[in-house]
Amino acid sequence: MAFPLAIVDEVNKTVAEHAKRPFLVGYRFSPEEEMTPGITMADTLKLVDALANKNLDYLHVSLMDFWSKPRRGVEDSRSRMEIIDELVGQRVPVIGVGSIRTPDEALRALQSSVPFIALGRELIIDPDWVEKIIQGKESEIRTELTLNDQEKLGISDPLWQKMIHTPGWFPIANHEAKK
Repeated sequence: MAFPLAIVDEVNKTVAEHAKRPFLVGYRFSPEEEMTPGITMADTLKLVDALANKNLDYLHVSLMDFWSKPRRGVEDSRSRMEIIDELVGQRVPVIGVGSIRTPDEALRALQSSVPFIALGRELIIDPDWVEKIIQGKESEIRTELTLNDQEKLGISDPLWQKMIHTPGWFPIANHEAKK
């Protein structure tokens, strides 16, 4: 825990010395590692408790699934996001991200205790996601890639190859690639 806290201290020191306000400083992290040994949910809760006292503007919890439960280190039936928000949400705002693909899923996440949600892969798949909601065109939101989307989305070859060859990272429809 010493390394991440030292980084936060140094960033806050640099901001205080050089940045014009407002200047937001947050900390983005993934709460658990699958491997043993690795970071457990118990380890994460100790870290976020310490981070919540570091004068940060937000904590950004990055998950593959917003509603995923702890793997190990904590016995709790709630989502990792809700557990983290309960621990530190009164001290620092929490942002959650993780497979919020549809407006209904976004609404459900916003109705949880977590005050802010973020979209990542969803905006890569459909850059007009938010505009479609504003325009009342929710049914037109794309929730998966096709193998023909690379050029339209302006994604570089190395990133595209990683996206389509990393199982589970991006949902990909069963379409034939352009020849």
